[in-house]
Amino acid sequence: MAEIIITSGLGKPMPLQELTILKEVDNSKDWSSASVFVLGGVRKGADGKLRFQIRKVSHVDGDLGKELRKYIGKYPGFRFKFFRSTRNAYNKECQIYHTFNPTENVTHPTRPRHTKFVCSVADCTGSD
Repeated sequence: MAEIIITSGLGKPMPLQELTILKEVDNSKDWSSASVFVLGGVRKGADGKLRFQIRKVSHVDGDLGKELRKYIGKYPGFRFKFFRSTRNAYNKECQIYHTFNPTENVTHPTRPRHTKFVCSVADCTGSD
């Protein structure tokens, strides 16, 4: 049986280290205050290729580098993407949460402060 590959739509997997955060996040040419990131590790797929295993998804409205630094040593890798709006970032976070069911997200993503956003995933009953 063939393995079905579903992508997160985030950037390439990178090691969760200070130097990587500084280079790829803090000094990014595409920096924005709205972002989504996933934390996890790498595993081998059925075809022998390496796959990023998402264990946690979150969004940040502010300094992504500062938030990622909290997880150095707790996760081996991360992926991220900057968004032009908080709504788009929250929608992507919800999509990843529902698609991948990260093991370390115990509840549905919390909507951004001072918004009335609701989850954009059809039939979602978990958003606040």
